[in-house]
Amino acid sequence: MKSSFSRRQFLKTGSLSAAAVTMASGVVKAVHAGENNTIKVAWIGCGNRGAGAVRQALNADDNIQLYAAADAFEDKVNAMVDALSEDADFEGKVNCPEERRFFGMDAYKKAIDSLDDGDIVLLTTPPAFRPLHYCYAVDSPKMINVFAEKPVATDIPNLKMIREANERAMKKGIKVGVGLNNRNYLRTEETVKAIQDGVIGDVNCCWVYRFHGPHNLSPIGNWTRLQHQLRNIFCFDWTSGGFIVDALIHNVDIACWASGEYPIAAQGSGGRTHREVKDQLIDLASVEYIFPSGKRLMLQTRTMPNTWSNFCCCVQGSKGTAHLGEGVGEPACYKGYEGLPFSNTRQDAFWTAQQPANNSYQEEHDRLFKAIREDRAWNEMERGIMATFTTILGRMATETGQYLFADQVWESQFRYDSKIRYADLTFDGDSVVMPDENGDYPIPHPGVTEFI
Repeated sequence: MKSSFSRRQFLKTGSLSAAAVTMASGVVKAVHAGENNTIKVAWIGCGNRGAGAVRQALNADDNIQLYAAADAFEDKVNAMVDALSEDADFEGKVNCPEERRFFGMDAYKKAIDSLDDGDIVLLTTPPAFRPLHYCYAVDSPKMINVFAEKPVATDIPNLKMIREANERAMKKGIKVGVGLNNRNYLRTEETVKAIQDGVIGDVNCCWVYRFHGPHNLSPIGNWTRLQHQLRNIFCFDWTSGGFIVDALIHNVDIACWASGEYPIAAQGSGGRTHREVKDQLIDLASVEYIFPSGKRLMLQTRTMPNTWSNFCCCVQGSKGTAHLGEGVGEPACYKGYEGLPFSNTRQDAFWTAQQPANNSYQEEHDRLFKAIREDRAWNEMERGIMATFTTILGRMATETGQYLFADQVWESQFRYDSKIRYADLTFDGDSVVMPDENGDYPIPHPGVTEFI
């Protein structure tokens, strides 16, 4: 079966270079470009990652305020905003009274509507809601800038919705940051440049690892099924996109960046082998990605107790191996096959990154807010789309057990919210996915699950 992927519209992508962002073709009148204008922040999704993002946003500019906050759960909104209000590091930067603390499934609209031209919204809810919220922000009559956490969608139809919305965002001149934070780690940037400059010779293949213990599942208690799933987002496919999409996206993105290309096909295996709790989380998977040049990227993940832990990306070249990516604070290059996770000794490296270690989470916000202040075109969404698509390709290959071409997957009509759209969810109704009479959730079965 031949792939026409390289000729498809899908490959209208942005640059793979370190600092590149997609430039808007037309830019609206400058707003908040001056030093004395206050940038107001609406924070949507008051979970743990969101709590980090809002702190980094407030640290990214001297004249900024948390102005509104929204979450499905009232207790999360109040607890997180109260904690920020009591933090001396953010004195004078939290202006979020009760009337601008919104909760419920439509709370995101109220938070975005409270902003003015040139302000920013942080989208840090479960990834399933990213397209819905991004579209609402982009289509606001105001010019609202956006920071969106990764991944940016959980299935192809919703990912296409993001791409279409981003075309509107570019025309409008909206500044967009995406939470692929390791793109902003100075040592990773330096290492990728060295790889592309030939420090390890010609790139032959890559490996991506993420091995650690299992996620815990909180008991359902008095929650509805939807509330239970939203309180355990990493344990359900529709909320997170599945473990490959949510947890492997960082280093898959770094491997593609270092290689200078994205995969055109994938095959994989794995699934739920030992996990017995009532959720959908896999505990084992491997994916082989095939690049247009013929190079391979191997992904491996395992979430089991009492097993070897590792979190990194390795790039094998004709002259050595680079060890870098999320989970690697000190990237380095080694001769031959040295430097793989099981034999890494930094003193044996023939090349090490010289840039200082920095907080990549903070850096991604610093760069975005600098672009807002200077009214420079800044849009990282296409990067987020490509990274998200690549992991969805791997997930679907694993779930079906089939060899899948990227253009096949891009035409997929499967969507998690086919029965109930995310915009229609209510706490007193069904969730997107419901258990059977035994409390068990549907699990993909390779060889049985069909490509849709």
